[in-house]
Amino acid sequence: MFCNKELCNIHMEESPMENYQFSIGETMQYTLSAVEMLRILGYTQSTSTEWLKKLEQDNYIKLPKTYTEFMELMADCPLLATSNLWVGKMERRDVPRIPHSYYHELLGRIEDLNGRWPKRPGKYERALHELSQLPVEQWKEKIGNYLLIGSDYANGMGKFGIPMEDMEKDDPPVYWHKDGDDFSIWKLESETLSDFLLNVLIEALACVDYQTAEYELETKGWRCQEYYDLKKDDWVASKSVLKRYGIDYSTVKKYKANSGKVFCCYDREKNAFFVGATGEGELSLTAINRNEAEHIFLDKDSLEFLIEEVRLFIKAKDKSERDDLTQYILYTKEPKTEMCLADYCFMYTPLQPEENGNLLFLPFGDRKPVFALCSGTALVEVISRALKEKPKSTNEELTTALNLYLQTGNH
Repeated sequence: MFCNKELCNIHMEESPMENYQFSIGETMQYTLSAVEMLRILGYTQSTSTEWLKKLEQDNYIKLPKTYTEFMELMADCPLLATSNLWVGKMERRDVPRIPHSYYHELLGRIEDLNGRWPKRPGKYERALHELSQLPVEQWKEKIGNYLLIGSDYANGMGKFGIPMEDMEKDDPPVYWHKDGDDFSIWKLESETLSDFLLNVLIEALACVDYQTAEYELETKGWRCQEYYDLKKDDWVASKSVLKRYGIDYSTVKKYKANSGKVFCCYDREKNAFFVGATGEGELSLTAINRNEAEHIFLDKDSLEFLIEEVRLFIKAKDKSERDDLTQYILYTKEPKTEMCLADYCFMYTPLQPEENGNLLFLPFGDRKPVFALCSGTALVEVISRALKEKPKSTNEELTTALNLYLQTGNH
């Protein structure tokens, strides 16, 4: 019943949209590149790229234009610190993850085993030993060389790489090597690097496995809000919900994620990204927009959300199917005698003042006082009576009825 999510008091920044030129078209955009998405989100300045330059020098290569343009914005950036792309500093990793050649990695493994090869080597050790007997110049006859640019962060099952012979292409294909496979086996992961980078970015924004991107975006003045279905009492959406927000599910391109698929589109009019994820037969939807803008979805910590919940509770023929709101107290973070729909509030079990004091505190979270507004029973009765007098009352009208009760004590 209670959602322990604090409102973020983040410094409001000038919306980066004002400094970004959009192509003329429909409000909902489905074909933005990864770099275009990053610029809208405010990532417009080059980050530390020294290791990118060193990467080119050490491997005598020129990095693909698509890769360079993306990494100039994302090198060592927390946004992708738990993604499948190596960006330097990665979360939960002792050392930076820097791209390197496949041959370089294999040489390192051979060096680790030199002088202590197992007496009963397995398939992996035998293959490494066979390579160790050849000059590196002859390896290309057995295995190709790749620039390793990432790995499966969540499961650690393999690595992503670009064939060295494709490095001069602006937008080369990306391949996948599964750990345990023959060293020569690499399978096509994405026909273009740009598509691979878009996949990495969208999966990060979807926060399927980690909330890293959400925390990072909050520091830049963005709000990430997941759609909540009040009737189902669950964080699930549907194709009809997508349609309600102007999203054509048949148009959005779906990318594979660690589990299921992810997708993204951008509402130019609202300056909002919609990021979705599918898995195990369910669909989730998150809206990303500026803190200073209106909420895209119903705010679960608002009075409006509670009013909608009370409506469902009143309509329910079998009250046992829904949470009994009358057992709770309605609380706010500051004393109030008048509420508006967007005000922060929540319902929780009755709290008792601490000894030698009158203040109420939650038994968890920050030690800040909360204030009882009214009982759940009173809230249900006020809204029930208002709906009985006017069945099609708006939420604003129901808020007016609640405020009248708070100020006079009359239902």
